[in-house]
Amino acid sequence: MKRLVITLMFFLGILHAQSSKAGQAGAKFLSLPYSVKAEAMGGSNVAVSDASSIFVNPASISNINMKTFYFISGYYWGILQFGTSYVVPTRRGNIGFFVGGVYVGGFEGYEVDINGNINSIGTFSYLGTQLGFGYSRYLTDKFALGGNVKLIYEGFGGYSNAYSAAIDIGTYYNTGYRDLVIAAVIRNFGFDLKPSGQFTRYIYEASLRDTVQSYSSYKLPTIFSFGMLTSILRSVYGKLILALQIDHPIDNLENYNIGFEYSLLDIIFVRTGYKIYQNVDESVAGANGINFGIGVRYGRFGLDYGFYNKGILPPINQISLSYSF
Repeated sequence: MKRLVITLMFFLGILHAQSSKAGQAGAKFLSLPYSVKAEAMGGSNVAVSDASSIFVNPASISNINMKTFYFISGYYWGILQFGTSYVVPTRRGNIGFFVGGVYVGGFEGYEVDINGNINSIGTFSYLGTQLGFGYSRYLTDKFALGGNVKLIYEGFGGYSNAYSAAIDIGTYYNTGYRDLVIAAVIRNFGFDLKPSGQFTRYIYEASLRDTVQSYSSYKLPTIFSFGMLTSILRSVYGKLILALQIDHPIDNLENYNIGFEYSLLDIIFVRTGYKIYQNVDESVAGANGINFGIGVRYGRFGLDYGFYNKGILPPINQISLSYSF
């Protein structure tokens, strides 16, 4: 069974790599960070295990042994991001439910009439959401497999909308060497999105011509990630974790992530991380690009905060809450 899963992951990764070309994908709200803990560690998320893992690697929820709620929120660049998940352990594996997305309001709408005049048509909003179900279980005492099935929606005010369906498939392997974990996942592997409705296109050449056309389809932001996580320092007071990861997205070049987390008495958590881009146009120098975060665990409650540098763009601030019972 494990060989079959590894073969499947390898095949999907190759298929994804062969179809990759920068700038192809839409529905980019799926690429936003939904795990505050992992993004604070430079986006090294595939080997992290908590209730947010269902957004990034469903196999990792196999390690959750209590019912857990998770909620994330952030407001940046005029975007309101939200997400929540609920993971339930069972005797035959762990199941989870999740919803997440973004809302952006206040877009100015314009249309071109037959005379070439540009007229205002008011404002409209954008809504992008994903709604899904996940399942994960250990196939052996060290190897876990997980998957999500999700519906994806994009709404462009009252003008158009688009629907799709996708899957995430992930693996989680405890090597048995100290606490080294190796994980891999392919996310957003599904059908292309195609906005509904039609539009009128005016072509001015020798004479005016107008044609009614349908919107073009576009791909989901499929991404293949491979990473590992291990502790590099332990004491009676806490431990220091190192996480490494490589991402291969369909709409950009590969990037490499490195992250650290120090836990003090398993109550206070301090995190940092950095992303290394192959594309120099996206890389950021110096302190720009370094992410930071802090977390607190008290009893069954958890609170996490993340601060992510984005180069020439304003930084992102996110907060998440979790509760286990």
